[in-house]
Amino acid sequence: MVKLKRAVDTYTCQTCEQSVPARIGRHKTLGVFVPVWGPSPCQNPHCPDYRLEPKSKRPPAH
Repeated sequence: MVKLKRAVDTYTCQTCEQSVPARIGRHKTLGVFVPVWGPSPCQNPHCPDYRLEPKSKRPPAH
């Protein structure tokens, strides 16, 4: 039996096109949580899409 490794996806920021780390989330399917991988927010401080606090989904209201 041959073991296959999961292909590592590389994600890039759509604005500055630098690589961003992958984040793992979970999704419930048929009563079981399954892992879901996706890009995390951009961590480049010079990028317009940069967020100081990546956990917040919206910018602070003024």
